[in-house]
Amino acid sequence: MPRKKKSATRRGNNEGSIYQRKDGIWIAQVTIGVKEDGKIARKSFTGKSRAEVAEKIIPYLNKNKGQVVVAKEDVTIGKHLMFWLMNYKITTVSPRTFESCIRNMKNHVIPVFGYLKPQDLTIDHLQPHFKTLLENYELDTVKKIKYVFSQYLDYCVDRGIIDSNPLDKIKFKARERKTQQAKAEQEEKALPEELREPFLQALNTDHFMKAFCLTSMFAGLRPGEVFALKWKDIDFQQNTLSVVRAQTVDVEFDKEGNVLSRKTVIGETKTAGSVRTNPIPELLKEVLLEWREYRTAQQAETGYSLVESNDLVFGTNQGALRTYSGTKKMFERFLKRNGLAGKGIHFYELRHTFSNTLFEQNTNPRLIQMLMGHRKIETTMIYNTVRNNSYLKNAVGVFDERYSTAAEKVEESEARLKYYRPPKAKPAEEALSTDDVKQTETEEKCEAPQEDDIFLRKMAEFMEQHNISTAEELFEALGKDNQNGGNGKEGYSM
Repeated sequence: MPRKKKSATRRGNNEGSIYQRKDGIWIAQVTIGVKEDGKIARKSFTGKSRAEVAEKIIPYLNKNKGQVVVAKEDVTIGKHLMFWLMNYKITTVSPRTFESCIRNMKNHVIPVFGYLKPQDLTIDHLQPHFKTLLENYELDTVKKIKYVFSQYLDYCVDRGIIDSNPLDKIKFKARERKTQQAKAEQEEKALPEELREPFLQALNTDHFMKAFCLTSMFAGLRPGEVFALKWKDIDFQQNTLSVVRAQTVDVEFDKEGNVLSRKTVIGETKTAGSVRTNPIPELLKEVLLEWREYRTAQQAETGYSLVESNDLVFGTNQGALRTYSGTKKMFERFLKRNGLAGKGIHFYELRHTFSNTLFEQNTNPRLIQMLMGHRKIETTMIYNTVRNNSYLKNAVGVFDERYSTAAEKVEESEARLKYYRPPKAKPAEEALSTDDVKQTETEEKCEAPQEDDIFLRKMAEFMEQHNISTAEELFEALGKDNQNGGNGKEGYSM
């Protein structure tokens, strides 16, 4: 017996969710917005046929793209943006980056545009606000705010809530507003040359600070990469150091995006390009061997595992992971203890000193990029803050060495001199310039008598000769002259 052919119950394209219940009734569901708790709000329709329910959801579909119109009802940007952040954005970035994203949206977007519906947002709302942001914040900060908000609006376009992203039309001048303090910090990205020797001398008084600081200063590691370094990452035979992980902060959020807790953990490196194996100088190798010997004595004294293959190189005295803030406070106390506090030495400058030292030695920037673990060469060049351009002069000095022939004096051959024609001498009387010619023509026009001037002069002489004082008398005299044929008899003639 042939099987009974079942009627199609699968929804058609762009029909939302349509299905048939066991009792034969057709159901259609569409997403219409977001509830107060952030959950998706749906609307249901029933009918006796697929066509009937499909027709009922037409008003809730985008006519151009056939997509469900989310926020068809009274859903505002404030609620919908938070829904997008907590369900979509949070899955694409690290916890620390997400914390920055949600803070920017709560501080600079939701208070200003949160009351609007996405479809009511226009460029006239956005342009004045971003103009104000540029006047009060760094360009990089404004760019980050725009980037995240634009991602949300792109999501709205994909969902059929709006037809286009109005933030795409926002343009602002690529400039940076920096305070005097910010400018000073920009210039001091590397340890100042005059402080390098005193700083190195001070490091010889502290085992931990010497090993920790020189690993960053001589290997170009970020502080988080130094914190996560393990003994198995250092090859003392090949003089290499591998970066495969980094310290990070794991942040826990509630449903509203508020931070519940922060925990320092070991995670992935900052970027994929940050994973690298760097050669280390012999000097750093000796420092790390001295540090391992010191930690071996600590391990024997305390019983904590400190120098095994999987142990952290710069862990606490119990072998645990150090925090950035705690180590930074130790660094500040170290500077104060050695009379270096307040002299512009910053924790992160140690890594930048590594790149600047290589720049000073005319090292290829591409090599420095690889050693620093930068994804873009532009980032590497930003941290080049060498104060003088002596290394640049040395770089272009290669032209003097390789092309010294170009410095010889010109000696023309006799064959060329045989056909040499000297340039024509300058005329004794200089030709008038264009402006002089125009001025001369104007003067000539002024000096030449004009026909109008001759007529007026004759008219004046005629009136004086015949004692004529008014225009009426003049016209009467001219009329009589015309009647007499202009021959001057019983009339007047000029």
